[in-house]
Amino acid sequence: MTAATLAFADARGCKEWLNTLPLTHLAQAQPLALEQLHALNAADMPGMERLKCLELMREKVAFMVGEQRAKRVGATLPINANEREAWGNSAKLLEALEAGYRRCAEQAEGDAGLAQHGALVAQRVVRCVGAQMLWQALARRRVAPELWSRLHDQYAAAERSGVATAPVKDSLDAETGTSSVAEAYAQAVLMQAGAIGRMSAEQIDFSEALVRLWGRKLTVASAPPAEAGARHLIVDLSQGAGPRHAGAEAAGPNSRFIDTTGVSLSMRKRIHALHKGEDIATLGLPAQAGGVDPAGEMQRLHRWWCETGPSKPASHPSKVARASLVFGIADIHFFASGGKAFEQPGKSRELTAQEKQDIEVFGRITERTQSRMLGGTEKRVTAETWPVVDESAGLVRVERPANAGKPVGVGRVVGIRMGDAGDFYVGAITEIAQEDDGKVMATVAIFPGKPQPIAVRATRTRAADQWHPALRLPALEALKIEGSLVVPATLGTRGRALEVWDTDAQPAVVRTLLERGHDFDRCVAN
Repeated sequence: MTAATLAFADARGCKEWLNTLPLTHLAQAQPLALEQLHALNAADMPGMERLKCLELMREKVAFMVGEQRAKRVGATLPINANEREAWGNSAKLLEALEAGYRRCAEQAEGDAGLAQHGALVAQRVVRCVGAQMLWQALARRRVAPELWSRLHDQYAAAERSGVATAPVKDSLDAETGTSSVAEAYAQAVLMQAGAIGRMSAEQIDFSEALVRLWGRKLTVASAPPAEAGARHLIVDLSQGAGPRHAGAEAAGPNSRFIDTTGVSLSMRKRIHALHKGEDIATLGLPAQAGGVDPAGEMQRLHRWWCETGPSKPASHPSKVARASLVFGIADIHFFASGGKAFEQPGKSRELTAQEKQDIEVFGRITERTQSRMLGGTEKRVTAETWPVVDESAGLVRVERPANAGKPVGVGRVVGIRMGDAGDFYVGAITEIAQEDDGKVMATVAIFPGKPQPIAVRATRTRAADQWHPALRLPALEALKIEGSLVVPATLGTRGRALEVWDTDAQPAVVRTLLERGHDFDRCVAN
């Protein structure tokens, strides 16, 4: 392929060219921008003009990557061919932008004017690497060790040059408009410390907004914080790996300690206020808090960022080779009810001819007849068979087969039956991953107790007569687990008035939201 010709000779020309980019058509704009970034990186251009051009292109790249991210690439797996192409184009843009700033760093060695901007160039490299790490994680891929090495090496180089804490302008990624190499580095590490593979798209948005909001409170040092009760993460600059949680191990010459004490204080204050019933609008939280349960999510992030991280039970080979899975409350309700299609409670109707025939022959309405009645169509509710990889206490890791009809995403409710017979239990997908060989792995956390089919409706809506399928999980007194409900998303909001139908309608108020998923809430209501 013939190398592209650079369409401009200086920053002014770059600005004019960027104004011609068809940003409303990303499929056209991204390849054009990538082509010019490659041409710029290969061109012989004065260092300061190169830096000015890169700063202009950085804004457009951020816009295009943001637009692609808004489409939720990686929210569910597998991603289709169009999503893979879009994801790849954005990844290449970020990589080319990093290469451009590195070219500036090389030119600065013989350019006194450009050398004065060494802190800014180094900070931009760190931002570009951090963005690539997040982009890989968004597609549910493991962050490549070479990316960690590039991040650590750039920070170490900034330390040696004495510019790690020098303030630089950063109106694009910094809440206050200024940042530094150390701040950008700490934010990139903190973002990856939150176990992105276990987050829904909404949770990732919220966690990134918190990192942006409170990132200035992070510090990086070669020794752990001396204050009693201080909280920190540990990185090794010589290793292509992410952070560890604070432990008793001795610090080595390449160890760096990221102090998260300030972030911890900000989070704990707001968690406490939310538990006291304070209005979320008064707490200075980012707008992304509206898409999650902010108290529960900050508690989870606090464990990952400021404590020792949640302990993960040891996995072991499963006694069964496969599991049956169904997706969504409606389909789980169908199997929990013994194959009975959901109908609005309290309303009688005339039995169909097929139902009457089933009762005459079998003494009941068969599952086949019920499944065909769902939605008044010939749709059948069927379970998919997925191989079981391993399991641990309350967790089952499964592999999505190539012929599966359903995508998987973190926070989706599922029904799962181990083996080919027995009862279905309800759970949620807590982690998904795209392996290097293309396999899609999903971890299902099973909720305790056998689900019982019920119906629920909100009592303060215009459609108060519309019931929805839901599930009741019984109390397990021996395990000190109280009973709960699994209801459609947003119905489990604290304080919401509900009606619950088991054998008749009973009023209830949501007392505790145990878990907010993508398509469900698990709550305690009485």
